[in-house]
Amino acid sequence: MTHLRIRKSNTKDGYLMPGLSYGASQVVVAHDQVFVLGQTGLTLDNKGFVGEGNPSKQAETAMQNVKMLLEESGASMHDICKIIPYTTERSYRDEVYPVIAKYLEGVNPVSTGIVVKSLAKPYLDFEIDVWAVVPEKPGGKHTRLSLANAKNGYLMPNLKFQNSRVIKANDQIFLQGQTGLSLNGTEFIGLGNPALQTEKAMENIVELLGEVDSTLQDICKITVYITDIAYRSQVYPVIAKYLRDVSPVSTGVVVKGLAREELDVEIDVFACSTSGKNHQRYFKSKPNYVSELDFPLSKVVKAGKSIFLQGQTGLSLETGRLIGKGDPKLQSEVAMQNVKSLLESVGSNINDICKVITYVKDQDTRDIVYPVIAKNLAGVYPASTGLIVESLASEELDFEIDVFAVES
Repeated sequence: MTHLRIRKSNTKDGYLMPGLSYGASQVVVAHDQVFVLGQTGLTLDNKGFVGEGNPSKQAETAMQNVKMLLEESGASMHDICKIIPYTTERSYRDEVYPVIAKYLEGVNPVSTGIVVKSLAKPYLDFEIDVWAVVPEKPGGKHTRLSLANAKNGYLMPNLKFQNSRVIKANDQIFLQGQTGLSLNGTEFIGLGNPALQTEKAMENIVELLGEVDSTLQDICKITVYITDIAYRSQVYPVIAKYLRDVSPVSTGVVVKGLAREELDVEIDVFACSTSGKNHQRYFKSKPNYVSELDFPLSKVVKAGKSIFLQGQTGLSLETGRLIGKGDPKLQSEVAMQNVKSLLESVGSNINDICKVITYVKDQDTRDIVYPVIAKNLAGVYPASTGLIVESLASEELDFEIDVFAVES
């Protein structure tokens, strides 16, 4: 069964990047999974933008878009499992979260909130990624556990926004981004100590997976957000202690900020229930730029029909060395060839790609790498999100792409 790609469009016909020919879909439906293009203040016809200088209005348009797109795909807001709101200033959270809460009342998703350097254009202050799953049984509901309300917690005590800490949706398992916060949301552990914050985050992950009868072995992908590249050497040994025998795929980025200034690290987890079968983990190797660490990571994990790829950069799959230092275009060429090779090596191909998230360090680099992405994904039309971050695993990396695929 081929994936359903809804509202295909090309940037050359739109408001955002009219000088580029890049095809994307607003929504990709792959079996029970629904992948949504990162939504902003851009109108769904890609012809206009609402709310310049007003993050709240941008969020309003984005959430209206999400609602409409899910309905067009045969899903609903109540099928949303995870949201990742991105803002370009931490202060904008106070403006956009009440809007999100209004649209997601009674939904109780898991959530991760990230502050990035910039989004696709300087006038974008807000973007939201949405992950949804359609219940296997018509009218069915997902398992949403550890419900909490922001107004009773540490992060946003003035906001009434109920969410879950863990959701099981068919075989997919989504966790709230984990930090040094206690699971009841009232206590912060590890002020000024990224390693201690990571320890708490990993303890939380173990506990939350247990609530849905899962274990660390079900983890397929982790995304590690830190606020200073120097924290990698403190954070990754702690993660390795917990996940050394798991070998997930991993993406690590340095972001402008997290929900509160005192948070130094946040870990996102994508997991799948094994249903009695072990996930297939391919091409294990030491983590990039932390080669002294005994922590084998996979480059591909297959879990049922879901395919998770390690974030791909200009690092050669054969040698692990960077190709194209100082040359973002060449790095993106290598990364896209890596993506193709990895998918083909596990019996898949680029036409199974549902969602891509790109990371660059400045606006100018977007103009260099997106034509390369467009060339390599011609005719695929994935859902897409583009983020500008402080750094990647090393300062010498200029580009990274996350790929989420589902076997047809």
